[in-house]
Amino acid sequence: MKAGPMRSARIVVLIAAFACVLFLSPVTAIYGERRGRGRRAGYDEQSSSSACRRLQRLSTHEPSESESIRSEGGTFELSTEEDNEELECAGVAFFRKTIERDAMSLPQYAGADLLLYVVRGEGRLGIVFPGCPETYREDESSFQGRRSRRRSSERRGEEDDEDSSQKVRRIRRGDVIAIFAGAAYWSYNDGNEPLQMVAIADTSNPQNQNRRDYSSFPLAGPGSSSGGGGRREEEGEEESRGRRGVGNNILAGFNTRTLAQSLDVELETARRLQQNQHSRFFARVERGRRLSLPAPRSRSRSPYAGRQRQWGREDSAENGVEELVCPMRVKHNADNPEDADVYVRDGGRMNIVNRYKLPALKYLGLGAERVILRPRASFVPSWRMNAHAIMYVTRGEGRIEVVGDEGRSVFDGRVKEGQFIVIPQFYAVVKQAGEDGLEYITFTTSDNSYRSTLAGRQSVLKAMPEEVLRAAYRIDQNEARQVMRNREHDTLILPPSSSSLSGSGRYNQDQQQNVTSLLVQVA
Repeated sequence: MKAGPMRSARIVVLIAAFACVLFLSPVTAIYGERRGRGRRAGYDEQSSSSACRRLQRLSTHEPSESESIRSEGGTFELSTEEDNEELECAGVAFFRKTIERDAMSLPQYAGADLLLYVVRGEGRLGIVFPGCPETYREDESSFQGRRSRRRSSERRGEEDDEDSSQKVRRIRRGDVIAIFAGAAYWSYNDGNEPLQMVAIADTSNPQNQNRRDYSSFPLAGPGSSSGGGGRREEEGEEESRGRRGVGNNILAGFNTRTLAQSLDVELETARRLQQNQHSRFFARVERGRRLSLPAPRSRSRSPYAGRQRQWGREDSAENGVEELVCPMRVKHNADNPEDADVYVRDGGRMNIVNRYKLPALKYLGLGAERVILRPRASFVPSWRMNAHAIMYVTRGEGRIEVVGDEGRSVFDGRVKEGQFIVIPQFYAVVKQAGEDGLEYITFTTSDNSYRSTLAGRQSVLKAMPEEVLRAAYRIDQNEARQVMRNREHDTLILPPSSSSLSGSGRYNQDQQQNVTSLLVQVA
């Protein structure tokens, strides 16, 4: 008597599993293979190590070394590996995008994984994931309710003309955002000030099988002058450099008739898709008109929540793609003081964004750290054991010292707002804020970066036997214990210390030279 129901249940399970594999394949084919693979699985290690070995000095950089596009809607500035040997060592490109009020960044996709940070402003961001349904609408009614309306419309032979899209996210200052290679995205500034973002493009990721440099593929804008159906007009733009890494509207490259047939639209409509937008990369919304976009869904009213999953029920035959991939969280705010991983009174704080806080990063192999140092505070001397770091100053100024191999100082200077510097793996660095403090975002080429420090409670010097320190540095017992214990209660951020202004400068200089010698041995 029980054999029949059990057999039916097995059949239902097999059918559901097959459906899940069938419908998930467009997404899992892209993201599933990233799991368990190191970021450098397909990395050109020879090229990278060669670039790193060639480094003699590090420098601060402006983001516009390779490309600068200015239009009435915004500014795009790019630095690539071709013009920056330090970026070549890290295997990334760096760009800064500023969108003016009531303007948008045109839809595009990149040939590399992107990790963005919102420096200032707020706006909207759309990311299109292949295989996900367009269930995000201005009205926040339930998913099942929308499905029933669609079915009733279909039965009446009517078209459902309600605007729908994939999820549109609200972004604001401090957000760290992950965008997968090949995923189309756009952004719109509906705030009261310019929306500025900085980002790294992981050009060395094995997902980028085309070429190892940054390339973007606009889905709107002017076409190439030699394109199939499009034309090239540049109105109101100033370009300071060549078009390295930034392409033209790919729709304009198609034959107009082919495009019209593919989209099932009139020939004139296809021609407008190719030619109507003359502004490159940005577009300003018509004066007096703002884009009407779906409002962000509240967490308590998720359209995927509250579904029953009991075998045999009519509404249980879901493919699973919406629950597993489509609502994936791709942003995390790094400016929230309550979420700080390190907080030091009078010293500052640090917010770490890794694969544990933002699980999407495990697919990218990237991470970020937001650090705010109060005036004259410092970040302990340290080196990263598994990642390169790209540091961008968002506010204030300070002094940075970087020591490379052979005990050489490769950088000793000041950094200020708007500049970035690349700190290669294993290079030791110490940062000290100026009189107005120092705030910065650091992108790392690992989704779980970790470091060794030369001061604080986790100092490598503190963890060594006292006799080892005495022999290595030729110091007496009292000096060794000072090195080991004077900072044993401090964390990664050191508040201003009056002892640093005492008359022991000569001793500190000699000790720093000895520490540098030890650092060379470790690196």
